[in-house]
Amino acid sequence: DYYRQVLVQLRNHAAVKDHLMNLALSPKLGRKSSDAAEWLDMRDAVIYALERLQVKAVFIDEAQHLMRVEPPFKPVDQLDWLKGMTNRTNVLHILVGNYDLYDFRNLSGQAARRGRDLHFPRYHLESQVECEEFAGALRYLLERVPLITDLESLLLHWQWFADWSIGCVGILRDWVVDTVAALCEEGKTTLTIEALKEHALQPDQRVRLEMEVRAGERKVEAGKARSAQQLQELTSKPAKTPPTPSNQTTSSVPQAETTPAPHSDVPLPKRPETRKIERAPQRDPVGEGVVTGNTTKCVFSGRVIELSLRNMRDAGILKVECPECLSLRGLTPQGEAIRFPSHDSRKTRTPNRETRWAKWEGTWELVGR
Repeated sequence: DYYRQVLVQLRNHAAVKDHLMNLALSPKLGRKSSDAAEWLDMRDAVIYALERLQVKAVFIDEAQHLMRVEPPFKPVDQLDWLKGMTNRTNVLHILVGNYDLYDFRNLSGQAARRGRDLHFPRYHLESQVECEEFAGALRYLLERVPLITDLESLLLHWQWFADWSIGCVGILRDWVVDTVAALCEEGKTTLTIEALKEHALQPDQRVRLEMEVRAGERKVEAGKARSAQQLQELTSKPAKTPPTPSNQTTSSVPQAETTPAPHSDVPLPKRPETRKIERAPQRDPVGEGVVTGNTTKCVFSGRVIELSLRNMRDAGILKVECPECLSLRGLTPQGEAIRFPSHDSRKTRTPNRETRWAKWEGTWELVGR
C-alpha cells in the first residue's frame, strides 16, 4: 500500500508520467496483491520516481497502522524495510501518528540510532505560558473564519474551547471548520457560541479522547524515566569490595591508624618479578586475515553470496552491490561458492544506478534495469 500511495502522489509529474503509466495503481476490491512481480515492479517504480524527482522526504501519516502486521511478520520487519528504502533512495521518511507509535520507536538498535523523536504535546491549562499559546492559536483560527465573528467575545471563552478540545489544536481546528461549514450550508452569516456548542464533542467522545491522551502522556513519561534508570544501571560501576572471611573480625581502629601514610618510613612490598615475554619463532600470518586496529574493511568482505553462477551468466550481469555499505564490485566467480571481494567500507550513500545484483528483503535480485 505504501508503494501505491507514493506512486499516486507522483504519477502526474511529467518526468515520471510515461514510466508509471502502465502500472495498475488501483487495488482490486476484495483481495490483497500477492503477485510478487506486481509489487516488485511497483517498488522499482517508487525508487525510480523518488530519485528522478529528487524527493527529499516522505511523510507517512497515521504511521501506527504501518506497524500492524500479520504473522509471521513483526513490527521490527517494517522498520528494517523502511531502513532499506531510506538507504536505497536517500530519502528521509517521517512517521507521524498518535501515541501508539511510541511503542515501535526503538525495536532495534539500527532503527533507534537512525531515528529522532519529536513529541507534539497538547496544551495544558496548568501552565500560564501554554494557556497564552492556546489563546493565540484560537485567535489565529477565528480571524480566518469567513463569517461575521465577534472575535473578542469568543476569546473570552478560551478556557471552554480548551476544555472541549482537550487542549489539542487539531481537534479545535476540525471543530471550528465543521461549525463554519454547517452554518454556510444553512445560509447563516454569523459564527456564534451557540453554533459552536451544537458541533462540540459529545461527552462520551471527550471522555474517550481524554483517557487516551492521558494514557499516552503517562506512557511517554514512564518510558523516559525507565530509560534513564536503565542507562544509569548500565553505566554505573560500583566498587567491588572483597568478601570478608567468616573467621576474620573487623577492627574498630580507624583506618588512619592502621594504614601507613604515603610518606612514612614503612617499606612498601616489592612487586613480584614477572617472566619476560619473548616472541615465538613462527612467522606472523599475512594477507586478508590480518585485522589491524585502524581497519576500514566492510564486514561483508569475503561473505558467501547466495547466487548461482548460472543465473549470473544467463543474465549477463556480474556486478554485485554490497548489502552493508552499497559498494559495487565486479565478480570473477571461481568454483561453486561465490564470495564478495574484500573491500573498504563505502564513504557515501549515493544510490547506485547501473544494472546490478542487490540483496533486497533477504533475496538477491537484478535491479537498475
